[in-house]
This record gives sequence, structure tokens and C-alpha cells, in this order.
Amino acid sequence: MRQAMPCKEDLIDSTSSLPRRRGPRKLNTLLGSRFRGNDVFKKSLRENDGGIPLGPYIRNVSNPITQRRLNMNEIKTRCTQPRASRRPALRSAAAALFAACAAAASVIAHAQPYPRSPIHLIVPYTPGGATDLIGRQLGSEMSKRLGQPVVIDNRPGAAGTIGMKTLIAARPDGYTLGLGTSGTVSVDPVQEKLPYNPATDMIAVAPVVAIYFVVFANPSFPPNNIRELIALAKRAPGKINFASSGTGGAPHLTSELLMARANIKLQHVPYKGAAPAITDVVSGQIEMMTGDANTALPFVKAGRLKALAVTGPDRMELLPEVPTVAESGIPGFAAGNWFGVFAPAGTPDEIVDTLFKAVQASVQTPEFKQRIAPLGGRTLHLSRAEFGRFINAETKKRSDLIRENKLDLGK
Repeated sequence: MRQAMPCKEDLIDSTSSLPRRRGPRKLNTLLGSRFRGNDVFKKSLRENDGGIPLGPYIRNVSNPITQRRLNMNEIKTRCTQPRASRRPALRSAAAALFAACAAAASVIAHAQPYPRSPIHLIVPYTPGGATDLIGRQLGSEMSKRLGQPVVIDNRPGAAGTIGMKTLIAARPDGYTLGLGTSGTVSVDPVQEKLPYNPATDMIAVAPVVAIYFVVFANPSFPPNNIRELIALAKRAPGKINFASSGTGGAPHLTSELLMARANIKLQHVPYKGAAPAITDVVSGQIEMMTGDANTALPFVKAGRLKALAVTGPDRMELLPEVPTVAESGIPGFAAGNWFGVFAPAGTPDEIVDTLFKAVQASVQTPEFKQRIAPLGGRTLHLSRAEFGRFINAETKKRSDLIRENKLDLGK
């Protein structure tokens, strides 16, 4: 008959040299058949948890057989008691090791200089426009100086509001930045019904560039310059349509300033970005538009658009034959757009300082200046404090224009 494997204690117990252990049936025979049905015997058996009964029938404890029975019960008790599981201890050790590794990794990560991973630069307008072009060239130059890719993330809509909302909702860790413009940053949030406050929800990191616009029209549009435009608009107030890349954007407000200074009324038709707007001007569905030179220049050179004026204080190098608005009968007129890099409020100062240096170095490179030349752009060299004062001054100018002309710029 197959026997069960002995307990470890059976192998090392001092009684192992005694005769082989008998099973319960043989032990009952040894004790005498007269005890098998005895109630006291059965009670003793239960009290010993199935072991050998030692009650009042075994009195001579010095007897070797009695000693062996005592030792067998002791061994049985030790072998049948549940052993403590090692799993909780192993789990605790594993958890402690994991925590130690995580803490070490955190220390190592913090010890590494910023940035340690790619940076996302939100461009709040459609691909192909001036803001997108500036953002991509800036991102390329910043990548070289920061040692990490700068990924462009276009978030157009609502004249840049959607992109800036995405920026302020991001973690303030320096890995999400926004390319802000005069139309998205130098604004009064109450006056323009914005869902964010530029003064408190974001940090001005660094200025980038200022650009000026071109006033252009479909070739079939009768006026060929600003003087002729003013004359026609006064004869037919509100009958001439002009497109913009979005309500409240810099091109839109430049047109509004032109109307205010010339005392004329044109009909505004906003689009979601410059590309679809200029497409409709080229096709003749809209008469005219104020936009960046980069978008208009290829069409002007091809004869599919005509330039009426440029909005800067000086003529553009790429369109030297086109006069300024100031030369065309509105003295002192100059309006355009400016761009800067912004971060969510709460971004650490040391990270902002690193970004400021990277931006300033990027905009001074010959590659960047050459790329923005078609926009009629000029790089801005301001300290962080000067940039802050510049934004405040631009905000006041914009607010005054909106209030004095009762413009509704609800986004």
C-alpha cells in the first residue's frame, strides 16, 4: 500500500529510530478492543484532533511506547498547522523596490536639463498663412538650440481663440507653447468677450516679429489705389465687401482702422483663416482684402490680384512699386501684426528664461530673417519686461479703436 511522504520533522525527530508508526486501526488494536466503543476513548480521540488518544488509559508516560505516541502527536500538530504564506512579504518587497526605482528615476529626470522631450508650439491659425509660416521657421530654429524637436500644432478657429484656449489648458511645464498675435493677446477679455484673460492665464515668453499687410483686390475691382477706394466707398457706403482671416484678427482691425481714418464704410466678411479668404478674392466672390504679403504676393505677381497699398510706415522691399497707405492720403497711418511666444501661467521662471534665450537667438539667424522677408516682417528685440510693456500699449490702442468705432468682436 502506498504510504504518504513523511513530514520534515519526522525525518529529523529523535524518535525516528523507533519502530514504524502504526496507523489508527492498529493502534486501536494495540490499546485493546475493549476501548473501541468506549465513550471516553472516543472523546479522547476528538480532543486530540484525530491523534493517538492519551486519556486515562495511558498512565505510564515513562514507557517507550508512550513516549513515541507523545512525540508522534507533537509532530502531527506541527505538520498540520498552516504555514505562513510568503506572498505578502514578497509583494511588500516588490512594492518597496518599485517605489525606490520610481524615486530614483524622478531624481534622475529632474537632474536632466530642460527640455527632455519634444515641445509643441500651438499656431492658432490654418496652415499656409503668415502665422503658420513664422511658427514653422521659428520652431525649426528653436529645435537647433534646444536639442529637441518643436512640433507645430495648428488649432484654427474663432480668430485664434481656440488655439489660445488650448494653450492655457495645457500643463505649465514648458512643453506646450503658443504663438500669440496682437489679435489673440493684446485684447481686453471683457470688451471682446473672450473665454480667457491674456494678462493672467498666460506668460509672455519672448517677442518674435512684427509684420505689415497688403491691401489687395480682385483685378476686376475698379479702384487701383487707396484714394480711388475711398472715393468709391463714399459713393456707395456699405456696398463694398472686404474679407478677413477672422473677426478680431489683426488684418480685420487694420481694415477697421483704415475705414475709421478715411471715414468710409465697408462690409466685413470673416473667414476661418487667410487661405479660404484669399481664394474667394481671387475668384471674384469678394472684392478686396487686407492680408499678409506672403499670401498675396504670388497672386499679385501672376496678375490674379492687384495691390492697392501696404500698411507699414515704409514700402516693402518685395513690392517697391506699391505705395503705403500714408502716401495715399491718410498721413501717419501704420498698422500690422506682431507675434510672440507664450506659455501657460505657472510655467517656472527658469524654463521661461531658457525659452526666451532660444527664441531671441532663433530670430537673429540669417535663415529666419530671410524666411520672413516676404512678409514684410521685422524682428523684435525686446527684453521680457519691455515685451510686457509693449503688450499693454498695444492692448490700449486696440481697445480704443473698438470702443470709439463701436465694433462688435464677440468671438
